[in-house]
Amino acid sequence: MNAPATTKPVRLLMVDDSPLIRLGLRAALEERTDIIIVGEVGTAAKGVEAAVQLKPDVVLLDLRLPDKPGFAACREITASCPGVRVLILTSSTDERNVQQAIAAGAHGYLLKDNDGASLAAAILQVASGRSVLDPTLTDQVVNLMKHRPGATAAEKLKQLSSREHRVVALLASGLTNKEIGGQLGLTEKTVKNYLATVFDKLGISRRAQAAALFVEAQQTPNS
Repeated sequence: MNAPATTKPVRLLMVDDSPLIRLGLRAALEERTDIIIVGEVGTAAKGVEAAVQLKPDVVLLDLRLPDKPGFAACREITASCPGVRVLILTSSTDERNVQQAIAAGAHGYLLKDNDGASLAAAILQVASGRSVLDPTLTDQVVNLMKHRPGATAAEKLKQLSSREHRVVALLASGLTNKEIGGQLGLTEKTVKNYLATVFDKLGISRRAQAAALFVEAQQTPNS
């Protein structure tokens, strides 16, 4: 009689800046034989580095990281490691974040309030080549996609928070990061982090592009 075929466990890398969250994830998954945690890190940069070094099957990635947004890390991971699949695990229910995650190359989007069994199932699904979307977000995302075509500059800027919008407005007026920080009572580093998030949300990479979008939005008459 032939021995039954064995399936290799899914190799998982966790990227979350909260040690407590990572501890909880380990506790939820440590008894499983079909998933093995090969590493855990707390920043986007370390996440990209670990993905390149460890070559996990799945990266469990938070969106809010201290050095840069998870969207940016997702793009870098999928570009550097084509065989690695990314599952976003976040507390954000904003459907625009789902859209940005998909655009960045993520293969799944799950909320942190899921139980251990749902989390494990999502990891296994993503590892097997399928895509996963938290069921509580399905209707919102479908509705967003229906109204997405031909987004104007003003519509794109609506993705930004009021503080992010203010940062872009000051940028468009020609202020440096230091000067923007002085206007808003923020450190220069905090302004840079805001701009990194803005660039990711808008799908751009340069200050001039952000300024141009802002100017275009101001020139577009209200519908």
